[in-house]
Amino acid sequence: MAERQEREKEYIFQNVQLFKNDTLGTGSYGVVCKAKCDQLLCAAKLLYPVLFQITAPDPGKEHRHPFRRFETECEFLSRINHPNIVQYLGTYRDPDTDAPVLLMELGDESLTHFLESSPGDIPYYIQVNLSYDIAQALAFLHSNGIIHRDLSSNNILLITGSRAKVTDFGMSKFTEITRLATMTTCPGTPAFMSPEALNEPPVYSERLDNFSFGVLLVQITTRQFPRPTDRFDNVQLPDPRNPGNTVEAKLPILELDRRQAHINLIEPTHPLLPIAYHCLKDRDVERPSSQQLCQTLDALMRTARYQESSQKDLQQIIRGKDEQLQTNQRLITEKDEQLQAKQQTIIQNIEQLHTKHTEIDQLTTRLGQATQENHTLQQDKTTLQHEADARERQVRRLNQELQSSEENTAALRQAIDQRDREVTELRQTLASKNEEIHDLLTRMHQVAAQVTLMRPVAIESLPDAPVGIGYGSSAVVGDNAYFKTRQNESVYEFSNNQWHELPPCPNSDFTIVSVEDMLTTVGGGPYIQRYSNKLFSHKLYSYIDNKWVQHFPPMPTPRWGPGAVYANNTLIVAGGYYDYESLTTVEILNTANMQWFIVSSLPVPTNQPSAMICGDYMYIHPQTNDVQEKYSIYKCSLRQLTQSQPRSAIWEKISPLPVSHSSLITINDHLLAVGGWDTNRDKTTDIYQYNMTSWTVVSQMSTPRSLCLTTVLPGNKLVVVGGYGANRKCEIVTFV
Repeated sequence: MAERQEREKEYIFQNVQLFKNDTLGTGSYGVVCKAKCDQLLCAAKLLYPVLFQITAPDPGKEHRHPFRRFETECEFLSRINHPNIVQYLGTYRDPDTDAPVLLMELGDESLTHFLESSPGDIPYYIQVNLSYDIAQALAFLHSNGIIHRDLSSNNILLITGSRAKVTDFGMSKFTEITRLATMTTCPGTPAFMSPEALNEPPVYSERLDNFSFGVLLVQITTRQFPRPTDRFDNVQLPDPRNPGNTVEAKLPILELDRRQAHINLIEPTHPLLPIAYHCLKDRDVERPSSQQLCQTLDALMRTARYQESSQKDLQQIIRGKDEQLQTNQRLITEKDEQLQAKQQTIIQNIEQLHTKHTEIDQLTTRLGQATQENHTLQQDKTTLQHEADARERQVRRLNQELQSSEENTAALRQAIDQRDREVTELRQTLASKNEEIHDLLTRMHQVAAQVTLMRPVAIESLPDAPVGIGYGSSAVVGDNAYFKTRQNESVYEFSNNQWHELPPCPNSDFTIVSVEDMLTTVGGGPYIQRYSNKLFSHKLYSYIDNKWVQHFPPMPTPRWGPGAVYANNTLIVAGGYYDYESLTTVEILNTANMQWFIVSSLPVPTNQPSAMICGDYMYIHPQTNDVQEKYSIYKCSLRQLTQSQPRSAIWEKISPLPVSHSSLITINDHLLAVGGWDTNRDKTTDIYQYNMTSWTVVSQMSTPRSLCLTTVLPGNKLVVVGGYGANRKCEIVTFV
């Protein structure tokens, strides 16, 4: 430890200038900007200051702590010296934040930016050079017992556009390369990670990096960022316990099959293609070592194709220089011609100036003559001036009389305008007071209604649902209830105490809601490819005449799993999932004029929230594992929501629920929360009622459950369907 501290002390710089506005890249934990150490331009990696206040993570998850990652990267770089690895320069203390700064060699650009910005195919010899440099870096790391664990095109820096250096060692680990290492969850980029790194718990060796190297080969040859398909395929297999039936199972897909669409972009005879195939094997023992990769790539650099590519590119560069030289010579010739034209113009201007001098002499003579004439005219002017002064005094007197009359008229007009403004302000104040009185009366009515606790009078079981239903949505149209579970296209109707399956909807992962007495789906997309942003749906389908049709205009924002409620010609769509993250976006459809508009965003991002309208308020219960938000309930006045500007702060957090992952429902202006997980993550049978200040248990179900689906049928009948812990079980709780 003492030796390590002494070594780090030697590389701490005092005279460093940070150019924080000249950023080279940003990430989840910090930013990389340019810096100057003495006279040397370099790159500086800064962590966000707030990250140093984060408490230590759980054992086995050290890589998730940003400061630990920063220390790890400094430690690794200080031990490494290789021409294909970014050179470590030292550390520095930011005088503004007192946070540590990592100083390292400055590269030209990342491999990702180089590939995406290249106007055409990259020359073959440059592809081989880049691949060889990366393989050399891996061979050095692996020979010293180091696994990089986050090898991707974002972590490869280029020098002069043709040589590569590996960087970002915040995820790296030392391990014994003579045996497999069982480690914590591998935190690398998902598109570049090997199958063994995605297992729980992961068991992997240094050939994890070689798999990522194979992905890089495909990316270098195609200039396309890798986008593998899903790791598993849903198939139907015979049920060993019930012969004749089948069960759904997830079978892993070979990595080459997941990435085949990307690989198919490569020329079949490309020399790097067999190496990529070899590296992308599912079993790490079948992949080549980093030393073997170096040998294979070294052999490619000796082939005729490599030499021809290098010579061809050099000839293209020479031709480009010749063309540039010819262009410069042409520009010089044009400049000479322009200069000669300007000289000719100057000669012409001198001749014109001489002509002007002659004209001035002639005008001087004429001016003397005009001066005499002007003396005579001046005398006449004096006489006329006396007459004009007398007329002016007369006009001034008349203007004063007129101005006095106008001032009286203006004063009267100002008094009238002031009265008009006062009347307008009084009318606006009266309208505002009327709205406040209406809101107060509504609130008083809701308080009076909700202070009285609901009382259950009967609990009865219902026929089991045809499938396990949970974490979805429900709706009521007439006397029929409809339920939609997550991750398929089916909607199930419950009427006359029986279950019926509707025809499949074109999408999956949608939300159902009753809009103008029509069963309507919101958002979704094809389930098998739901993580592809292009396939997220912004369409709404309504169930009319036993088929799904597009009755309403599509949403502005595509998404799946949003919260959706409808009241008074207003469909409100909140949250959902898009682009690998949950949304805060709230959009409203006015069904009277069929127009969408964006309103105030949710205070927290949420996917598949529990949403409900109670009285004049909309309530949202986010479905999240965030400790700070898992028990939260937010409400917003419907009037404020439909009148506010986007992102205005109108959402209010009310008393938190005693449980998380509950389902909201409204009965006779009473807001209820059904089931959920308590603080011990045990499922509960409790049904809570909100009395404007707190939550009170008013009834219990026969089966504990969470994330269940709820709706209300005529007669104050609360229908509870499925949920985690209850699977297909259904029941009715009747309230008075």
